[in-house]
Amino acid sequence: MIRRIFVTGLLLALAGCATTPRVNYDADPAANFASYRSYSWASINVPQGMNPLLFQRVKASIDTALAARGYSQANPGEFAIGFTLGARDRVEVTDFGPYATYYRPWGGWAGWGGYRNVDVRNVTDGTLTVDIYDTGTKQPVWHGTATQEVSRKSPDQATIDKAVTAVLANFPPPIKPN
Repeated sequence: MIRRIFVTGLLLALAGCATTPRVNYDADPAANFASYRSYSWASINVPQGMNPLLFQRVKASIDTALAARGYSQANPGEFAIGFTLGARDRVEVTDFGPYATYYRPWGGWAGWGGYRNVDVRNVTDGTLTVDIYDTGTKQPVWHGTATQEVSRKSPDQATIDKAVTAVLANFPPPIKPN
């Protein structure tokens, strides 16, 4: 019974982690992020092959997130922002080991001796990539990605907002002590 409660708790914890985007970012250490007050879009055209409605939803979410941080849109801004969306399928295999549900914690085996419980499933990871360029130098200064498991249908606004918030949480990058 205790083992079953532990396994159930572990699975719930892992399921909670699956909905949180994995975030990575990189920044130019020489960039003066403190001087940035306004932004413009690097491109206003929908990339070929992308759902134009999804493009507008992500763009609106980024506008809202930047406005909440005090940035205003200008033409041209001090920095230009662009984003891409991608999806990659992968196979996830989970081996629960030889015990599975057939092991009795008080000793002995109930069931087949060499049975292994293996779960195989197809997973789609969606990635939002945000790139920021200094408009004066036209050089990249910041790159961030948020990746999480998604369904094959178009993501809802809450999922988009969560990914945008997660990736932009590191912009501007934290100041590192010398």
